[in-house]
Amino acid sequence: MNSSFYNGISGVKTHQFGMDVWANNISNISTYGFRGSTPEFSSLFSATLMGSYFDPTSNDKGLGAQSQTTGLNLQQGILEHTDRAFDLAIQGEGWFAVQGQDNEIFYTRAGAFSIDANGNLVDGNGCYLQATLGNNVTPTTLDQATLDKFGQYYTPTTSRPVEAYAISLLGDVPLGTVGNQNKITLPDYLYFPPEATQNVSYGANLNPTINIGPIQIALNALDCPSTVSASALNTIDISGTIANTPEILNPQTGDVVIITITDSTGAKRSISTALDASQNWSISDYDVSNLDLSSPLQVSAKLQTEQEIANVAHYTTGIIGPDGDKDIIDMTFTKHIPQPTSGSEWDANVKILSFYENYTVQQYDPTQTYDPALYDVNVAYSTVKKIYDPALYYVNTSNNKVYEIVDTQTGVVTFGGAGQLLTNTIPALSNGGTPLTLNLGEPNSYTGLISSTTLEKSNVATSDGYVEGFLSAYGMDGYGNVIAEFSNGRSSAIAKVALYHFQNDQGLTQTTSTYFTPSSNSGNPIFYANANGESFLGSKIVSTKLEGSNVSMATALTELIIMQKAFDASAKSITTSDQLIQNAINMKK
Repeated sequence: MNSSFYNGISGVKTHQFGMDVWANNISNISTYGFRGSTPEFSSLFSATLMGSYFDPTSNDKGLGAQSQTTGLNLQQGILEHTDRAFDLAIQGEGWFAVQGQDNEIFYTRAGAFSIDANGNLVDGNGCYLQATLGNNVTPTTLDQATLDKFGQYYTPTTSRPVEAYAISLLGDVPLGTVGNQNKITLPDYLYFPPEATQNVSYGANLNPTINIGPIQIALNALDCPSTVSASALNTIDISGTIANTPEILNPQTGDVVIITITDSTGAKRSISTALDASQNWSISDYDVSNLDLSSPLQVSAKLQTEQEIANVAHYTTGIIGPDGDKDIIDMTFTKHIPQPTSGSEWDANVKILSFYENYTVQQYDPTQTYDPALYDVNVAYSTVKKIYDPALYYVNTSNNKVYEIVDTQTGVVTFGGAGQLLTNTIPALSNGGTPLTLNLGEPNSYTGLISSTTLEKSNVATSDGYVEGFLSAYGMDGYGNVIAEFSNGRSSAIAKVALYHFQNDQGLTQTTSTYFTPSSNSGNPIFYANANGESFLGSKIVSTKLEGSNVSMATALTELIIMQKAFDASAKSITTSDQLIQNAINMKK
């Protein structure tokens, strides 16, 4: 009877332990990252009443129960959606690691992280999330104009410039070793330096259609005398030919030759004559008495005829300069005339243009003195225009802007009879010291430029390079990388959040509701590695989600009922044993 009494007591204690475990599970059912536990029991020991070698069954009597251990529930919890980038959940096995203020490392499934006042990624207890750093963020010195875009910290009495950092582009951070993990520090002022364009690809259709129209062609110096002197009667005689002007393709008898005569003061007179059948022309006894005849007169001539006019195609596309400015690559293609029997050839002139200043026409001020080498003054129209060296500057009067010519290259582009690109001799350009390659398509292909009257091709431009960027947000990608996003549309990885694994997760020691530490039973933390020895996460880290408790309310309440009934039954065995003992004592009376 004594053993049944003590068996009942051990049962009460054991099931009280079970009640405590399941009550703890229920109390943490809303705790993110909580791992439920299952109480496990065992018999204390048993005594053999009487044994015999020939007994077919055991003859033992149990002497109570005890709480043996709590089994850790490692099932996946439900992932709950949030709107915070650093709310992280693990899909699969593994543990986050956080470092406490005393440098102790804890392992947890609770992934509610945020950025503290110092820019560190921490959990709700202020412990630092551990990760492999990309080591691509460094302090930088920026010019004042760039710093002004960041702003400044202000106090009532002082102003302190921001502390800026620069980042280099990194697509993915390789996971390091277990012992090489650190806290993540995210600067508030992160700068993405510009990168000059190095490659431009362009596609378009250079229309080879033959265009016939009126054109004026300046005669070669061999076809027209450059000067003439007047006779005593103040008249001149001039004659010439067109034989040495190769630009004239199909001259006709009667085509008009326009002769311009200019004196030393700049006064001009023009006279026309007709081309004869021998392709010669002349004027005689032309009165020039109204010109300054103190020095020889300057003579130039041009032929007005009808022939094929060279097709001209002009394209522009944006590029990025070394300083991050948005520059322009300007392409002009001029068709050769006459064309080969099959296909076409085009002269290419390519410039890199960088904005210099706005183009303005000033009002003429008679009280001012204008340097004729710098300004073009038109008193009649009361205008003053600044003169720009065409070798150094390009003036676009359509948008009233002046561009500095950074570099100019020329070449020839040839096409086959079917419109396919054959050759491109345009050399690389210098984009402010950075080599720039202009890709107009592969030879014998239609991937870039074509020249066809039957094929259609849209103007398509692609280029690399990017302008400067300023930090706009931090986030996560699908590979565990902490990502910095910038105002120029670029993004870069900064660190990779580490996931730790153990040989025996059940052997971890629970220190708080969601913190665990290794033990001799769990083994040391490890990273998974592939055949090449490269570490990888082993599970997916999901952003804007938190893993809820993996405790099942239905299971917990059911187990609670079982524990309650078992507790009641054990208590009943105590009272029953007590009654039996009382009856035995009363038998003596």
